[in-house]
Amino acid sequence: MAQLDTLDIIVLGVLLLGTVAYFTKGTYWGVAKDPYANSYANANGNKPGKTRNIVEKMDESGKNCVVFYGSQTGTAEDYASRLAKEGKSRFGLETMVADLEDYDYENLDTLPEDKIAMFVLATYGEGEPTDNAVDFYEFITGEDVSFSNAADPPLENLKFVAFGLGNNTYEHYNSMVRNVTKALEKLGAKRIGAAGEGDDGAGTMEEDFLAWKDPMWADLAEKMGLEEREAVYEPTFAITEKEGLTKDSPEVYLGEPNKMHLEGSAKGPFNAHNPYIAPIAESREIFTVKDRNCLHMEIDISKSNLSYQTGDHIAVWPTNAGKEVDRFLKVLGLKLKADSVISVKALDPTAKVPFPTPTTYDAIVRYHMEICAPVSRQFIATLAPFAPTEEAKAEMAKLGSDKDYFHEKISNKYYNIAQALHSISSEPWTAIPFSAFIEGVNKVQPRYYSISSSSLVQKTKISITAVVESLEVPGREDALKGVTTNYLLALKQKQHGDPHPDPHGLTYDITGPRNKYDGVHVPVHVRHSNFKLPSDPSKPIIMVGPGTGVAPFRGFVQERAAQAKAGENVGKTLLFFGCRKQTEDFLYSSEWEEYKEALGDKFSLITAFSREGPKKIYVQHRLQEHAKEVNELLLQKAYFYVCGDAANMAREVNTVLGKIMAEQRGIPESKAEEIVKGMRSANQYQTAMSYQHTADTSIHSRSTSNMYAPPHARVHRDSQGQAAMPGTQTDNSMNAMMAQFGGISMSGTNMAGAPGLGAAQLPLGGAQFYYNPVDNTFLAAPPMYSGQPLAATQPADSAYNSYAAPMSYYAQGAYPSYLPAMPYMPYTPSRVSAGYPELYKEVPGLENRRGSYSTNESAPGTPNYGSISQREQGTQIVAVDRSPFGSTPSPQQLPVQHAAQQAKPLPYKTIPINVDLDALLVQHPAIPPAVPAVFTPRESMRTLDQSLSNPIPGNRNVYIRGLHPDTDDETLAAYAARFGKVETSKAILDTSTGACKGFGFAKYFSLRDSELCIRGFYKLGYEVGFARVPHHAPHEVGKNTHYTQESFNSRLKAEGDEQSTNLYVSNLPKNMTESELGAIFMDYTVQSSRILRDNQNNSRGVGFARFDTREVCEEIIKKFHGQPIGEEGLLLQVRYADTPAQKDLKRITTERRQFRTNEYNVGAYGGPVDMLTLSPPVPSMPSPVGPRTGQIAAHFPSRASGSWKRRDNSSTGSVGGFKDLDRSVKVSSAESISKSKDM
Repeated sequence: MAQLDTLDIIVLGVLLLGTVAYFTKGTYWGVAKDPYANSYANANGNKPGKTRNIVEKMDESGKNCVVFYGSQTGTAEDYASRLAKEGKSRFGLETMVADLEDYDYENLDTLPEDKIAMFVLATYGEGEPTDNAVDFYEFITGEDVSFSNAADPPLENLKFVAFGLGNNTYEHYNSMVRNVTKALEKLGAKRIGAAGEGDDGAGTMEEDFLAWKDPMWADLAEKMGLEEREAVYEPTFAITEKEGLTKDSPEVYLGEPNKMHLEGSAKGPFNAHNPYIAPIAESREIFTVKDRNCLHMEIDISKSNLSYQTGDHIAVWPTNAGKEVDRFLKVLGLKLKADSVISVKALDPTAKVPFPTPTTYDAIVRYHMEICAPVSRQFIATLAPFAPTEEAKAEMAKLGSDKDYFHEKISNKYYNIAQALHSISSEPWTAIPFSAFIEGVNKVQPRYYSISSSSLVQKTKISITAVVESLEVPGREDALKGVTTNYLLALKQKQHGDPHPDPHGLTYDITGPRNKYDGVHVPVHVRHSNFKLPSDPSKPIIMVGPGTGVAPFRGFVQERAAQAKAGENVGKTLLFFGCRKQTEDFLYSSEWEEYKEALGDKFSLITAFSREGPKKIYVQHRLQEHAKEVNELLLQKAYFYVCGDAANMAREVNTVLGKIMAEQRGIPESKAEEIVKGMRSANQYQTAMSYQHTADTSIHSRSTSNMYAPPHARVHRDSQGQAAMPGTQTDNSMNAMMAQFGGISMSGTNMAGAPGLGAAQLPLGGAQFYYNPVDNTFLAAPPMYSGQPLAATQPADSAYNSYAAPMSYYAQGAYPSYLPAMPYMPYTPSRVSAGYPELYKEVPGLENRRGSYSTNESAPGTPNYGSISQREQGTQIVAVDRSPFGSTPSPQQLPVQHAAQQAKPLPYKTIPINVDLDALLVQHPAIPPAVPAVFTPRESMRTLDQSLSNPIPGNRNVYIRGLHPDTDDETLAAYAARFGKVETSKAILDTSTGACKGFGFAKYFSLRDSELCIRGFYKLGYEVGFARVPHHAPHEVGKNTHYTQESFNSRLKAEGDEQSTNLYVSNLPKNMTESELGAIFMDYTVQSSRILRDNQNNSRGVGFARFDTREVCEEIIKKFHGQPIGEEGLLLQVRYADTPAQKDLKRITTERRQFRTNEYNVGAYGGPVDMLTLSPPVPSMPSPVGPRTGQIAAHFPSRASGSWKRRDNSSTGSVGGFKDLDRSVKVSSAESISKSKDM
């Protein structure tokens, strides 16, 4: 036996400690978590770290009905909660509400027939799913959808009901519920009752829902054998008064959104879960009439990490008016208990308290409940049993059952819940449990406003333009006041020293909880929008924005004026603006003249004043009057924008636009309508809608432009014959290192005799080569670590104007998908996993998004990246498919004889940049040095020239690797914004920890800014470069048609054996024997059966059974799958056993994901022990004594153990400095998005 040296013993000790620490994690030690870090999180849903199998979740919690919701800002979630409550109270169903993004869907086929699934789905924008429903929608509507079993049809046991939320002002009305219903039925699911559709555009959403649900419940009761009972209220939350605490106790929340704000240590990143308390730098009135108010506000974000781009939205978190808070508490008999401290606890394991506790009644009502929103008829009916008198109870019953009566008495007056209850009875409503209001009143949502400034002109101040809502309603004793706009008006009044800052006696708590808003502050965060100027400023634009719909266009024109002053070529900028009278509400009238001076004849403002003449004139009339000019600009590919009233103006503008095209071009109107639709699809026609709803329940405006247009894969032709860097050594140190960390297969290393390579393919045995078509020779491929210096050790480019030609795209010779002179690791853009040819088909697909917030993690594409480069000597391109890893074309795409290989295009050149890069890097917030990628030696990192290589013309999407764990979307956006105008940015976060996985993306409007970003991050040691651009549509190369990459599920299915008769059986009782397993299938011929056992011969609860024919297997799956077995009544799971290829595919995918996370966990948190405790090791851990471990040091360079700076520029002393991060903070995958109502 070989003796162990000191290093071997040390490594063994480290691994032993790490293993012990991992398996005792949470038992003897752990990280203290703040359960209220997500103050605005969903009230229901899967808890982080729990199962993503919805069937398991329902079994664990004893549920037989799940209500899934796809919601953008709350309304669909509210309807889902109401359905769940009603199902439980009326029929005794054990219901749970589930966020679609909290669960996987491959196991929907295992939902037993005696359970029901409900889907409440909002449609967002032009027929798109809401953010939390994107993965589900793509999965369920995919052509190659596959489930955990092989039943045909797969969802034959699934029974479901569905309700959709839509808006008839959109072309694709309620497309989500329609498409999902169609897909489910196609897969064999059985719909119960009609699929309901609510129409927010017609203002009938609530009544549509009520009209749908009653017959639905009747159908469901009949189909499922349910018996209706007298509705009984069962609270979801327990309310306990805390006698020993007062509102002055430091642990009591008085409206603070989370613990950091409570402790006075609020810091970024600031987002929907952690709003920034921003100072208002300036506020002024811009109407000149006394009876109406319109505010212009400048919000200072200079001391935050917030950033924005022209066209984005700002979210303002409102405070309920003191007048309404007092009314609500008085009606409930809680006025004297307003400051009493209470604790709220969820009684249902699937529910979550929607605000932090302990807190007070006043704080809940003032900061967390939408108490000013119109009350629903269903909620009135729900509260009827708690009426203070029999007369009141009868009145509530009538209101709940008679739609017309309810409209007459309640909804036509826009009564909120307190007003409605008081109108029914002036007696205190003390019998209503406060938990009923926590469950039945929506959570406060932010109101979104189009930003009316240019980020190019004022980076640290955000302008908003808002009309203060006030509506006189017949039969109502007081005017209906907008919650947020009147709150902003009160802030403006205070800033200007008005002795009565609440102009309507609304008594807003302007100073905020514990006076933390004093000095005129407001909670905000920024939401990035797709409502953007074209990246090329020379493109003409046409804008239509009446009233405050002009807000984003002020930013657009402001930006173009600044560009013109800077000497840029600016295209025609045509603005149609409308208002009532020029002397009363002509917004920013003096500014337009200033912009005219800067832009000259490139800017035209066309006005429509509706109340200055005998006939009302609107913007659509002016548009028709300028038909010729509009059509000429559209023929020049002008971008067309509309912002304003969706119900009327936007529709009419759309109609007029089609008529203009038909008349001016002499084509049928049907053809013109097709052109308009094409413009929308191409993002040439963008709309930002606003709705005329009361009480600020809607946001000001909302971008509805298509988020993505189908990108085309383009490959740079470079036939200059530039030689690739040859190499002669292989580097086995990576395998040595990874052998110590979970047995992860290092398929990216260069290994002699790699799998799948025949000797006949290679001119020299064992070595790797690529084919050079220029001189018909094979060149030796460089090793993975080819001596390229780490970015941080490179001398800085003094002028930043070097030209860098990218590597040639050579045809594939000996090794598939291999691009020389690039560092390759598993699961990383621009890297190839060489040891597994079966993975060359694609990047891992849908399954890799399960642990991340990003919806494009496994395919970080560059949507709408534009056309061929417009710079001088622009690169020639050829539209061909790209390899699965975005590094090089595949063998089929570039055969040796392909003509594109012989072309001689001009070389790609980087853009000369003369910028003080050091000054940019230290701008607030300063970008910290990169987290070291400890498994990737410094010599393998790409050079600056290679990082700047951009083989895809028009690609402006930058991939950044080495981000700190506490980086999120807002932080990365702040880092990226200093280099130029950012179109989109995304930090990839881990759902289980909330920490950044170490990488992200930033896409710029300008290629110059993209290159500047690369240079900046490169200088700080980041691995950075242009991201790959996936293709999404079939296209031709030569005579062959190439299609979109397959999904993981389709690839998994493709690796299956259609002739297999081997079944995998799980959920077996632990005491079951092989003979008993065979006895289960005694009516069939069992060829063999076995139960998997551990080293102690204990059953693992799973086994295999082989039968004689495929037909028998299909019959067994259909008969036995989902049937209870044993004393515990576990449901038997039966499916075809995985083939070796399927097992490899699952294993390799897991390993690659593990590798990427672990590499940066080690870099950020310290050493191997920390890594093993942060994420579970792969079970197949080999002995650490095998390979020589002396090479480990090469993977922990000096920078990994020395001092480096955190984001706050304090020295950590070591890379372990991030251990103090609050890893309990979770970040929602989707911020609230503006909608006419909170959908």
